[in-house]
Amino acid sequence: MELEKKINALFQELNFEKVSVSGNPLFLLNGLYYRITLVKGLKSYVIECADSYDKAVKNIFEDCDLYPISLNETELIDDLRHDLLKYYMN
Repeated sequence: MELEKKINALFQELNFEKVSVSGNPLFLLNGLYYRITLVKGLKSYVIECADSYDKAVKNIFEDCDLYPISLNETELIDDLRHDLLKYYMN
């Protein structure tokens, strides 16, 4: 399974709701909208967050955390899981 599919599966496993806002696939939890994007210039996946539906519609997201692709796949998924549980699901 490719890494992006594993990342999406992790969000769904942790009960983030998969939603579409203005045609963009996002995850929703506790009123916050999340997306994870590969930023090639940073060589990292970035979790971005919008704290309201209106901001998500306007594509106003704040960068939250970086997950470098230099990590092996297992390390990246484990780090992401840890951070989602500790910092995003409280």
